[in-house]
Amino acid sequence: MSNATLVLPAVPAVTSSTTVADAVKQSFENDSLQLGSATNLSFIEQLIIEQEVWADTAFKTSNDMLYGLLAKCQAKYEEMCIGDSNSLVLRDQLNTYIKLHNIAVNKNSHTIIKIVKCVFGDNKRRVSAYSIVLRTALFHKVKSTELADFIRNNGGVEEIRLAKNGNVLSAKQKAEFAKSAVVTTALAEFTSEAIAQQLDAANIGEQIVFVATQQADGKFIVNAVSNSATAVNAALAAYYSAHKDSIQSKQDEQSTTTADEQLTNIVNSTKV
Repeated sequence: MSNATLVLPAVPAVTSSTTVADAVKQSFENDSLQLGSATNLSFIEQLIIEQEVWADTAFKTSNDMLYGLLAKCQAKYEEMCIGDSNSLVLRDQLNTYIKLHNIAVNKNSHTIIKIVKCVFGDNKRRVSAYSIVLRTALFHKVKSTELADFIRNNGGVEEIRLAKNGNVLSAKQKAEFAKSAVVTTALAEFTSEAIAQQLDAANIGEQIVFVATQQADGKFIVNAVSNSATAVNAALAAYYSAHKDSIQSKQDEQSTTTADEQLTNIVNSTKV
C-alpha cells in the first residue's frame, strides 16, 4: 500500500477565546470565500478579455468598414461637385438608378442623402443616421479622406446623430440660428416716443427685447424694453428651444436648395 499524505488547511492560531474546532472552521470559511472570489474574478476577467477581443477585431473592423463605405459615398459626391464630364456621368448614373429601382426620395433632398438611400436601402433609421453624419461632415468642410477620423473623434455615428437639432448648441449659437429665422418675420409694426426715448437711436437695425402683457381684448401693453445683448440673446435662445424643429427644417431646406442648385449649375455647365 502506498503512503498518502493528508494535507489539512492551515489553522489559525488558537487564542484563549477560541477552541481548535472554531479555528479549523474559520480556516475553511476563509478558504471558501477566497475560492469564491477567485472564481468570480476569473469569469469577469474572461468576459473582459472577450469584450476586448471583440472591440479590437469584429467591432473595430465593422466600424472601419462602415466608415470607409461612408467615405466612398462622400467621395462620389465630391466628384459630382468638380464640374467636369465625369460629374455629369455620375449624376446621370444616380438619377437613373433611382428611377429604375423606384427609390423613394424627395426631389428636394440633398444629393448626399440620395446616395445614402440608394446604398443602404430602406432602413430609415440607418439612412437618417448616416445622412446626418455626412451632412455634418460637409458642414464642417471635412473631406472624404478625413471622414473616418472625424467620425471617431466625435464619438461615432450615434453620437453625431444625437447632436442633431441643436442638442449640443451653446446659448449663443441657438440665438444666432433664431436670429436668422425671425429676421424676415414681421408680426406687428408700431411707433412709440416713450419707447424710443429709452433706446439708443444709433442702434437702428439692431434687435431689442420687449416685455409685454397680453390683454383680454387682444391688445398688448409694453411694460419694458431692452437692447442689452444678453437679454436679446437669452430671448432668441429661448425662442430657438421652443421652435427648434421648424427652424432646423427651414435651415435644411435652404441648405439643400443652395447646395443642389450649385451642384446642378456645375453639372449643367459641362453639358455640350
